[in-house]
Amino acid sequence: MASFKDLCFTPAEFATTAKIDRNRISALELEGVLKTMKKKVGNVERKMIALESMQEYFRSMRTTPVAAATDTVVSSFNPGLPKHKVQMFYNVKGGTGKSTLTAQFVMRASMYGLKVLAIDLDGQGHLTLNLDVLDAHERPSIYDILINDLPIDQAIMNVAPGLDLISANLGLCNIEIPLNNKPRREYRLAEAIAKVADQYDLIVADTNPAASILNCSMLVATQLVNVVCATNPLSFHGMSLVMATIEDMEREFRHELDVRIIPNMYDNREVISQEVLGELRSRFPEHCTKTVVNRSADMNEATKRRTSVWGVNAKGMAAQDIHTLTEELIINN
Repeated sequence: MASFKDLCFTPAEFATTAKIDRNRISALELEGVLKTMKKKVGNVERKMIALESMQEYFRSMRTTPVAAATDTVVSSFNPGLPKHKVQMFYNVKGGTGKSTLTAQFVMRASMYGLKVLAIDLDGQGHLTLNLDVLDAHERPSIYDILINDLPIDQAIMNVAPGLDLISANLGLCNIEIPLNNKPRREYRLAEAIAKVADQYDLIVADTNPAASILNCSMLVATQLVNVVCATNPLSFHGMSLVMATIEDMEREFRHELDVRIIPNMYDNREVISQEVLGELRSRFPEHCTKTVVNRSADMNEATKRRTSVWGVNAKGMAAQDIHTLTEELIINN
């Protein structure tokens, strides 16, 4: 079982991500643009691309001046930097698959060579667990930053190449009362994030399923709100409250936000799932993502293994869904 930090990709998997012909990988090697390695798979040694090599490749795409680049580099896919540096995954309802989606999103974003900071704002710590951190109870959380004035850089841990995390534990469930008594309570999180923002290309928070002061603080700090809505009736019913909360916050703090609604856990075999997806697109046409994340055993298996879906089944539906969602939220935004 490979953890995310030890993930390797076949030439075909790399070519799909980089949007190049697989036959061009040898040319990239010769030009020094891409590093490959030999890895034993079963009884056969195969050419593979390590996670760090993939990240270095995409970073080179962003830093190589076009005029000085080779033909290979110029014609290759360059994802660039995200329009929205600070994003949050949000819903006041639990059970929508928000934390799992956040974890898969930040792992995929880091594959593109982005320097990513993930922030877990949920006392259940499911984002933390998804990123294979099992000792969060011994580590500082956002509670220590906002309440005990711990410098934010002292709460950041590295979990994989290009991916850092501020973890969460059950102590975070007690933050609301002390945070309510703090001056500038809604701005404290934004001010803390601003101190490290220059060190990252992307900062992503997984929020708790509640209309809380902590979530309001993240709404003040963020630029893009990704609302995860499971394609079932109860999740759809709660969307009115979610959108109203966001609109109220925008008016109160004069902070305009971009909002995306991500249909999640979709099952095209279920009529109710089809109906909810249709209602979402009809009621919120300007907010719904084109990507629909399907219900998948691969996603559950990745959560169980605490790794990326690429470590479970790189050719599966879940990997394709996360791939297209990441491109939509980062590259096409």
